[in-house]
Amino acid sequence: MPRSTLRPAGLDRTHWNGAAEGELRGKLEWTPFYGAEYKNDLVSKIAKQWKIDAGIIHLNRGCEGTAQHQMEMKNALAKMGLPVMTYEGNMADEREFDEARTSRMLDLFISETLGLKKVA
Repeated sequence: MPRSTLRPAGLDRTHWNGAAEGELRGKLEWTPFYGAEYKNDLVSKIAKQWKIDAGIIHLNRGCEGTAQHQMEMKNALAKMGLPVMTYEGNMADEREFDEARTSRMLDLFISETLGLKKVA
């Protein structure tokens, strides 16, 4: 069964590029290929602009291009004082994704690290 996309909700690639302002606009799609320093600077600017409280990073084993500099990005967000969680997966092979483990990790991160409770 094909997975649904964000397009029916009116969200697509242009939405994400449009969400960034000024110098960030239009640069989000190819960010992994600019190098760690550029990517970390961009992610830090986005984090400040959007006033995020925490970060969740997908460690992608399925694409070396998008997987570049992921741990450096985690460190950059941590240096800003933000709690960051990572989880592993493979966008090229969903058999390498452990949904139960990732769900447990998310629950722990949200409840223990961020101190939030689930709404029933």
